[in-house]
Amino acid sequence: MKVVLDANIFISALFWGGNPRSVLERAINKSDDLFISKEILDEIEDVIGRPKFHAGKNEVEYYIKSIEEISNKVVPKNKIKKGSRDITDNKYIECAIAANADFIISGDAHLLELRKYRKIKIVSVKEYLELIQ
Repeated sequence: MKVVLDANIFISALFWGGNPRSVLERAINKSDDLFISKEILDEIEDVIGRPKFHAGKNEVEYYIKSIEEISNKVVPKNKIKKGSRDITDNKYIECAIAANADFIISGDAHLLELRKYRKIKIVSVKEYLELIQ
C-alpha cells in the first residue's frame, strides 16, 4: 500500500511504540510504501524539538534523517482549497495526492472526519491495521 502518515503517528511510533510503531515498521520492512513531503518533515521536526520530548538537536536530526531514509519524498504540485477544516492538515492530503497514495493514516480528528478525499482513504492506525489483516 502507498501511505502517508500524519506527524502524530510518527511521534507516537518513535516515543511510545504500540500500533503506530507497527505501522511505521511496515514502511521500514517495505510492506508499505511511505510517502512524505518537506512540509510534513518540517512539522515532525518542530514537534520532536519541543521541550516535552527532551530531544537534543542531534537526536532530532537523527529522527528526521531516519524518516527520510525510509520514505519516498514528493513535492506536491497543487495546493487544495477544500480539504480539512484545519487547513494546516491539508499538507497530508496534498502529499497523498502527489504520491497517488491509498491511505492517509492519522490520529487527527479533522482529517479522520473526512474519511476519504477523492480515492484516498483517511483512517486511524487501528482501522488501517484491521484493514490489512
